[in-house]
Amino acid sequence: MTEPLAFKRAPSDPLGILLFRLCRGVALAGGLVLVAMMLMSLVSIIGRAVFGRPLPGDYELVQLGCAISVSAFLPFCQMRGGHVLVDFLTANSRRAVRATLDTLGALLLAVAAAVLTWRLTAGALSLKGANDQTTILELPTWWVIALMVPSFALLSAAGFYTAWQHWRSRHADV
Repeated sequence: MTEPLAFKRAPSDPLGILLFRLCRGVALAGGLVLVAMMLMSLVSIIGRAVFGRPLPGDYELVQLGCAISVSAFLPFCQMRGGHVLVDFLTANSRRAVRATLDTLGALLLAVAAAVLTWRLTAGALSLKGANDQTTILELPTWWVIALMVPSFALLSAAGFYTAWQHWRSRHADV
């Protein structure tokens, strides 16, 4: 449990630097969405308490904004090695064994994120075709799903990159 994260420092190769910067930028954008949701909630709470009138659709907007922001944080978390690790069975194993298992985990995440990217794209197109809308504000729901697609595509790329880094590190002296 006291083992340092594998990718705590930013990558130094050109592809890693590019991916890291993209992931960080998307995470910062997700953070801005979260701050906007917080400010909107604050205005709604004050409006409810002081004037007896909250912002209409505030719950809808928080749901949509949180979906966008959470998906935006995932690629950066993968690049930083910040996902939860359950390593009580492998903590004392050889470096090569841990690196091989970490490679497998990152590959599974990359493939799952690629499948989610595909299905989110199909879902957004389906929601657009059905003209699906939120209940109160009647906002189209497809655009929220469409905004999540780049995050999951980037998560897939980050997963493949970190799998490659783990694979390369299986014989490194650490």
